[in-house]
Amino acid sequence: MPFEPIATPTKPTPANDRGSPRIASIDEYEAATERVRALADYPEGTPQADELAGLVEAIMEWDKTHDDATSWH
Repeated sequence: MPFEPIATPTKPTPANDRGSPRIASIDEYEAATERVRALADYPEGTPQADELAGLVEAIMEWDKTHDDATSWH
């Protein structure tokens, strides 16, 4: 039986020089907030804590550009 190719997910495009993921849609935003909840209890210095920091940064960027009170600037 021949091997079937397996599709591997690609990493999100970095939004900045630090490599934080960029959130491009509301679905990605919702997925990021769910992932933040899952990573909330990991200790500092773990790969999960690093992922958490990047996601929080990406969520804050999304919020800043999509907040109705500040998006008119």
